[in-house]
Amino acid sequence: MIQFIEVTKRFGSQLLLEDVNFAIHAKEKVGIIGRNGYGKSTIVKMILGQEEPNTGEIKIPNHYTIGTLEQHLNFTKDTLRDEAILGLKDEEKSDIWKAEKMLFGLGFEKKDLMKNPHEFSGGYQIRINLAKVLLSDPDLLILDEPTNYLDITSIRWLENFLKNWKRELMVVSHDKTFLDRVCSHTMMIHRKSIKKMRGGVDKIRNQIKEEEIIHEQTRKNFEKKRAKTEKFIREFRAGARSAGLVQSRIKMLDKQKVPPKLSRIEDIQFKFTPLNFNGDAFAKIHNLTFGFNLEHILLKDLCFEIQPGDKIAIIGANGKGKSTLLNLLLEKLSPLSGSIKKHPTLQINYFSQLHKDSLELTKNIFETLAESNTKVSEQDTRKICSNLLFKRGDVYKKIEVLSGGEKSRVNLGKILLTPAHLLLLDEPTNHLDLESVEALSPAIQNFEGAAIFITHDENLLKTAANKLIVFDNDNAFFFNGNYEQFLQEKGWSEEEPVKEIASEAPKDESPTAQLTFAQQKELKKLLRPLEKSIVQLEKQMTNQEDDLHTCLENLKTAERQGSQTKIETFSIQREQLRADIEKTFENLYEQTEKLEQTKSEFLEEHLPK
Repeated sequence: MIQFIEVTKRFGSQLLLEDVNFAIHAKEKVGIIGRNGYGKSTIVKMILGQEEPNTGEIKIPNHYTIGTLEQHLNFTKDTLRDEAILGLKDEEKSDIWKAEKMLFGLGFEKKDLMKNPHEFSGGYQIRINLAKVLLSDPDLLILDEPTNYLDITSIRWLENFLKNWKRELMVVSHDKTFLDRVCSHTMMIHRKSIKKMRGGVDKIRNQIKEEEIIHEQTRKNFEKKRAKTEKFIREFRAGARSAGLVQSRIKMLDKQKVPPKLSRIEDIQFKFTPLNFNGDAFAKIHNLTFGFNLEHILLKDLCFEIQPGDKIAIIGANGKGKSTLLNLLLEKLSPLSGSIKKHPTLQINYFSQLHKDSLELTKNIFETLAESNTKVSEQDTRKICSNLLFKRGDVYKKIEVLSGGEKSRVNLGKILLTPAHLLLLDEPTNHLDLESVEALSPAIQNFEGAAIFITHDENLLKTAANKLIVFDNDNAFFFNGNYEQFLQEKGWSEEEPVKEIASEAPKDESPTAQLTFAQQKELKKLLRPLEKSIVQLEKQMTNQEDDLHTCLENLKTAERQGSQTKIETFSIQREQLRADIEKTFENLYEQTEKLEQTKSEFLEEHLPK
């Protein structure tokens, strides 16, 4: 139940969002997409009150609670379980099983419950914050890139959890598969504006693409008509007979304004360069066994080969040995037993998910890329910069001021400049936007060498991987097939509601389930007219918002044409539509509150004390 009314946001001279209008209705689950730097996180910050719009209004009902995933870490309890319990509402503090169930779903184990939160890695500490916000059960849940800190099994658990979320949800994510599975609506930030519609990512992107084709066709038709009118004026300006016609054409020309040409939006380009190879295999791994101690073995008797054309995805829960396997292949670690036999000419390029390990913060983008391969010319280095969307002066930005997504692009740029036989990529999609992730997949597929990559992005898994190394059930094994085949033939051993049974969880958490059949029937009868009214009001508001959008577009066209009559007409219509939307919004909020109150009073009266 949130409404943005003609919101404009600037940062200095940079215009980020202009005259944005949208609303989040009751029980909608909205995915937010857009390129890095387009304003996704800014939208979230404005809703949370951390940023203010320059103009426009953001309406949030009184007593409307908002929960969001905090990225800063501030733990006050001595155990994981007690820290998670902080997320529960006051009346639920004794329901310890709820906290345990949430933690188990997010990848924690029973033995972790008594550990101090500070003992966990950064990714797991973020999961503690995620557990707390999910347990708080807010009216609106906002998640900004939640999959960056989760492994694939936890992501699949979170998907199922959010599918059953009964209130409003906003998710910012580059993970198309995750958004399409979870969200009822998609909202796209594009050309400083926002479009929201029911359906998935592809639907809204195709819609915007079609609208821009129509815009360009309209613009070209305007230009043709204008050129024709200008030709008429030039040819007949001198003739006395046609003076009146010429003057009317000139006046018409002055009033007409051709729709602006849409600027070209550059797409990121990835192309990995292979080295020639003469041999049957890049490497042969036989009975590989490793553990940091004998009591905790991560790999046991793992066997596989790496051949030209192999695209091997390493998948599984965090902390089970995925990055460790890459470090073994890089010879940063030594196995307890078994062997890794590499071809003597093998050249490897490695992408680390830890930017601080591979980038010097005091150097700029161009220096960093140029020094990664001194054999490459300055011109080719600048071309790679341009392909990665670092234009002109951007190449002189210091690494220390770059965002996570920009640092990922620089790290990938270093690999693009250096030919190799084998790519080792550790979570390459983290911090990239949707467009960059989609460009990375064909680049991996088309690479003539081999690639081994760790990822939690199911779309990348399905499109790029032809073989797998799976960490599951405290074991690692090679699977000679793609991800779809793995899910059909084997699947995840722990993909159940929770990995362990939390203590004393009731079979059904819903208070409504504790009513008798007759009472449930009576409650449904009471709520039915209110629910029907809410659906009608939501539909009415959607139609009004569409009308407002059309009105604003007509107003902009009238302003370009300089038609004062139309400007006045559409301005009056705009104010009336705003008033109508305001009234509908208030009615919708009142009906929703009334429904919740009616349900609460009925349960209080009929539930056993």
